[in-house]
Amino acid sequence: MEYLVEDFNDADTFFSKEGKSSWEELSQIFKSLQLQLQASDQAGKQDTLIFDPKGTNAKLTSMASEKGWQKIPVPLDLQPFGKDWDSGKGSVLAEWQFSNYPFLWNNIIRTEAIFQSQDQLPQLTSPTKALVVVTKSGSIPSSNSTLYFEQAFAQISTVTKLGVFRVPIRLVGLAVPESASHVQCALNSYLARYGRETETSVDTQIEINWGRPGQYGNRSMILRAD
Repeated sequence: MEYLVEDFNDADTFFSKEGKSSWEELSQIFKSLQLQLQASDQAGKQDTLIFDPKGTNAKLTSMASEKGWQKIPVPLDLQPFGKDWDSGKGSVLAEWQFSNYPFLWNNIIRTEAIFQSQDQLPQLTSPTKALVVVTKSGSIPSSNSTLYFEQAFAQISTVTKLGVFRVPIRLVGLAVPESASHVQCALNSYLARYGRETETSVDTQIEINWGRPGQYGNRSMILRAD
């Protein structure tokens, strides 16, 4: 897939120097990732295809694990903000953030706390120095209230300008170029609506129809199931 990048709190400096190898590994994963889709069952979206957060999360975790990245437990005193980071290696933590938008701040708050304390997490080789947050472009259709890149950018921009957080953050948005007329994807279905066990996963090519620009200027993809 293609991806978008925005940096905060000098993350560009960190990932061009000390964190360069970490970013090279992650960027290879994002480029190699296949778009994961599922059929929507939400009112008004039946017979359309939407972004599959479970399938994408599983693929990112598996691909990162092959490069030595691992799930990182959150210390007990910070567990009001979640149980773990999706992945981490060296001095970098990573979150695959495809949930509702308030969870973005759980991810950032707990990482800011670790960054400021400089406590070294046992699974990392040095204190935390940066956070990578992976979202998807708002052009990819998804469930209602799901966080998307352009929204995350607007929110993080606001709070970092106010000096609320200091941890370097690299925001990534998985995307499909607007010039594309088709997209190769994995079309997934699950044994239960909220379960993670896959019933089927079929590699297929889907035709893209592009809608009007949205709130942040990006055009929406319209994907229909056969």
